Amino acid sequence: MILFISAIILSISTSIDYLLLLVILFSKAKNRGDKQHIYLGQLLASFILIVSSFIISQFANLLPSEWMIGLLGIFPIFLGVRILFESEDDVQISDKTIGVLSVLLLSLASGADNLGIFSPYFTTLTMPEFIVTAVIILLGTTVICFIADAFGSLSLISEFVEKYERIILPLVFVLLGVYILIEFSTINYLLAFFH
Repeated sequence: MILFISAIILSISTSIDYLLLLVILFSKAKNRGDKQHIYLGQLLASFILIVSSFIISQFANLLPSEWMIGLLGIFPIFLGVRILFESEDDVQISDKTIGVLSVLLLSLASGADNLGIFSPYFTTLTMPEFIVTAVIILLGTTVICFIADAFGSLSLISEFVEKYERIILPLVFVLLGVYILIEFSTINYLLAFFH
């Protein structure tokens, strides 16, 4: 019972930070295929983070330096800047942000801190406990996607995002990337390196 409770808490605490990003992505979804891409990208990212964390927990010396993990912040910054400077006549923003690979990379970047949370926790688990925990985390990810889908499908939210997408999407992506670079001290490391 304690395993279930701790796995649920772990799932909620590590998934909640995806909520705003997912709401924005779901509000941009034009069809069922777009929504499936979001679900798939998010679940794949969670799966990759879980498996990576498990491997790291088994071989603790494999954990890369924090600043290296922070380099993942470059992807959302790049995507945000690309969207910001894209002309209205270019490919639709939703086409660039709803693909499985884009959702996967955004979710991996924003969930990179989960490596530092999952890995130590996984060292305390037996293999059956790890499997149960992984399933609960993936179910929690699915629930977060359902919640984000419900909010993103509200006409008020989707209309707001549609109206201000040229500002909202780049702003959210760039701020997410900068946050990741700061959170993992990547900016400090790079400044010291080039100083």
